[in-house]
Amino acid sequence: MIKTIYKSIVLLFFLLVSQSILAENILIPCDVKECEPKWGPTKTQWYKGDEKKPAIIWYGGGHSDYTSVMNQPIIKLVGEFDIIMVASPIKIISKNKEGYPYNAYNKSNIYRMKQVAEHYKKLLNKPIWLGGISAGGPRMIGAISGSKKERSSDNYAGLIFSSPYVSKAYQGTATINIPFGMIKYEMNLPILVFQHARDLKTAQAPPVQKAFTKMLAKKNAGKTELILLTEGDPKTTDYDAPGSHHWFSTNLDEVARVVSKFIMDNTN
Repeated sequence: MIKTIYKSIVLLFFLLVSQSILAENILIPCDVKECEPKWGPTKTQWYKGDEKKPAIIWYGGGHSDYTSVMNQPIIKLVGEFDIIMVASPIKIISKNKEGYPYNAYNKSNIYRMKQVAEHYKKLLNKPIWLGGISAGGPRMIGAISGSKKERSSDNYAGLIFSSPYVSKAYQGTATINIPFGMIKYEMNLPILVFQHARDLKTAQAPPVQKAFTKMLAKKNAGKTELILLTEGDPKTTDYDAPGSHHWFSTNLDEVARVVSKFIMDNTN
């Protein structure tokens, strides 16, 4: 198992090195009160891909305050799609509120995400999908929140939720804790939720994702689909280690196939 993880890390390292000349750091200015200028510009990193294919804006997991695509489940899509990693200027997971990512719904952070989408839509002039893993899922909900007039989801061609952090776990049980009420309109997008069938994290396990997907579908007139992945090392049991199913470390090829197919099947 350790050898398998080591080999995967080495392969990913060489992949990133080969793509490094195609990556560009771009700072999105933030000089208005809505986005808290004291936090500085929004940090993004653009990994360039096929000009004829859509782009993906991706939010990392954990505190989501970084722009490296290393250890992200979509890493094998680098070079196929334009991938834009977007760092949160503040740590998403709050230590003072049971570890749940409340800062994903910070108004200033939400405003910044809209700025990023608008910047890359103008720069790339192509459809842009929004995706994220774990705590990046709540960030996505924040980014598409708003009124009927704003319709923030119209900035995107589709959504991709990867192992989204959608509940609070307490004594072995989980309760959905996503503020769907922040989305005050009906979306009309293709939405994919993908999860590993053997992910053992209580707050993100398959039963929780099934409930989340049903609730999300009520807000969406378009396709809303949950896909449970099954490949990878069946002996993996760690909840959140680098080699766990939560991060799809042993089935990255499956992730690339599923995500690429969903995007291309739902691209006009």
